[in-house]
Amino acid sequence: MLELKKCCKVPFPEKLFEEYEVKDTAIYANVNASKILEMMRQFIKMHNEPLFFILELPCKDEDGITEGKTITNANDDYDVYFIDGLDAEQATDCIESLGVFLIKDGMNTFGIGGHESHEEILFGKYNVVTIYTKNAESYGDFMHSFGIKKTNSLVTAWDTFDHEYPGECKLYVSEETGKTIYDIPEAYKDYGMYLYEARKEYDEEAEKEITLDELIGKVLLVGITYYTHDNEFIEQKQFYGTVTEATEDLIRVKQKDGTDFTLPPDLSSTKRARQGEYKLRSTGEVVVNPDFLATWNLTKAE
Repeated sequence: MLELKKCCKVPFPEKLFEEYEVKDTAIYANVNASKILEMMRQFIKMHNEPLFFILELPCKDEDGITEGKTITNANDDYDVYFIDGLDAEQATDCIESLGVFLIKDGMNTFGIGGHESHEEILFGKYNVVTIYTKNAESYGDFMHSFGIKKTNSLVTAWDTFDHEYPGECKLYVSEETGKTIYDIPEAYKDYGMYLYEARKEYDEEAEKEITLDELIGKVLLVGITYYTHDNEFIEQKQFYGTVTEATEDLIRVKQKDGTDFTLPPDLSSTKRARQGEYKLRSTGEVVVNPDFLATWNLTKAE
């Protein structure tokens, strides 16, 4: 039976076992809570490259979380935080200083990733570990070293939930300090932690339809990820600037250095930005309170 996080409960724990399944370019696994820190350490040792620490937190403004609040089958509204450009020692320090705390908490997802390999290991709710990699089969020895066997049909806690028998995630509160996961971003701000992405906007203003005219004169932060024709990652670029033109033909953005960049006039990729500091992962520059965010995935021709 799976050794769950302290603040997670499932209706049928007897159905869950330490196993992993390979799906395309990812590995999904049930992993005992006591093994997670060592798994993270081993992942770091395997990646001789600049690393990043990632932390996903349920949006507190939306969920109204308090010490006594329980979220049942929490939704997908998250704020995503990063600490970039870590070496192996620094990444290990993050895991050592925060890992035990995060493993006890039922609300968060955290992990480590590589800037060059683009591989990531994430530990989420109900002890589900996800490893993103282009060569999933190569992790067989890694998983077996932790006593985790391969299966063709992994059963996670999510597969056992229904309206009558839901799962339960709780916020962990330190008995010593009274701190929760929501104190981490501010406490680690000087260490380089920043808000990378707010996955949903909540107030009525944010939900209003965006028009082309509305973009004129506003600051737009753009992220473009390029892929080959067979869906292999090439690179990610980020930039920002003031929208000087927005018509049915194009959106023109004037960057800080005076150069122009044009985008298609498809507003489905654009959303209103929450106030805050947005760090460009490619340059380290911080953009304060942009008005809009645009995210594009582009596939290059063969």
